[in-house]
Amino acid sequence: MSNGFDPLLLSPMSRRKLLKYMGAGAMLGGSGLLAACRKDVIQGPAQVEPESRPPLEEEPGVLKVYEWAGYEAKWLWRDYAQKGYPEPKFAFFTNTQEAVAKTSSGYKWDISHPESTEFPHYIEQGLIQPWDTSLISNWPTLNPELQKVGLWEGEQYEIVLDWGYSGVIIRTDHVDPEINSYTYLFDDAYEGHISWWDTTAMLTIAGLVLGVESDVNDMAPEDIEASKNLLIEKKKNVHSIWTDYTQMWDNVRQGIVWTAYSWPDSFVVLKDEVPVHYSKPKEGVLGWAEGLILHSESENYYHAHEYADAWAAADVGQRLVSTWGYGHSNLDIDLSQIDPEVVEAFGLETPIESLAATNFGFFAPEAASAYARAWDEVKAA
Repeated sequence: MSNGFDPLLLSPMSRRKLLKYMGAGAMLGGSGLLAACRKDVIQGPAQVEPESRPPLEEEPGVLKVYEWAGYEAKWLWRDYAQKGYPEPKFAFFTNTQEAVAKTSSGYKWDISHPESTEFPHYIEQGLIQPWDTSLISNWPTLNPELQKVGLWEGEQYEIVLDWGYSGVIIRTDHVDPEINSYTYLFDDAYEGHISWWDTTAMLTIAGLVLGVESDVNDMAPEDIEASKNLLIEKKKNVHSIWTDYTQMWDNVRQGIVWTAYSWPDSFVVLKDEVPVHYSKPKEGVLGWAEGLILHSESENYYHAHEYADAWAAADVGQRLVSTWGYGHSNLDIDLSQIDPEVVEAFGLETPIESLAATNFGFFAPEAASAYARAWDEVKAA
């Protein structure tokens, strides 16, 4: 939850023309940049040819799924369960950087679910293998433009399934929705009532607010320094830096927090309980996409494909949009069945216009390291 990584930034637009109602075209402004970064890959373990793999019935069978908390929900893999496969074992990470580091250190899983800007880091270390899309029956119904983001050297290393915004949720009984800016997260007027997420994306947001001239995902050292200093200066206004989104929800629900960095699910959960508004800031709202990746040493190759197929189903996408307010890659989702308030809040009827101000992109490894160091300094300040 995307979760996760969340920031995927690039110059305006084009992120995915998702879902049937999102048309087919531009939305993949970041895909060229992603492709440009996908070279000089370190060779990992040799791939096991299909004919040498044991059949599904001879695999261990219990999938190990390394996930964001919340994505263990059984409705996401209902079809997999209904086929009688063993229930997966779930383990959870807080952010993709943590997940990559732990995997690099030898932690084994079968399937994980990173942001689409992050899976190249696994490839660079030979930690994942491509999917065989012919084994996924729902593949033809997935948005082909979106799936381009999961390609590396012509192979499908990520099945891209969910997407969303990284904006700001506000309590409208305390905060003016007309401001529509990431300055909600810094304003002295909200001292003690602001919540940030524990993510280097806060530096990206600070760069957007400052209007830095360099690429906000690859800022010049002086712009990183300026963004870091803004965060340190405004940290006094922060009630909490959240890692558990449900705690952030509770803080907004109780009126402790008036403005928070959040994903669309916060609005869907809270809109009928308290006066909230989901802001997609005028500086250019961040967007994210995520998908499933397959460990290079997985002994559950065919089980993993069955699990991914279940996740890719249209009814899963329908529920994902309705319950969490996230987008899903399946093109067979019926927009008329989605809560009109959710459709309106996230601009699902006019995707081109709504996503024109949404920015997606890629953190180069060296930039990610610089941002991580600066964010650690902010937290330590």
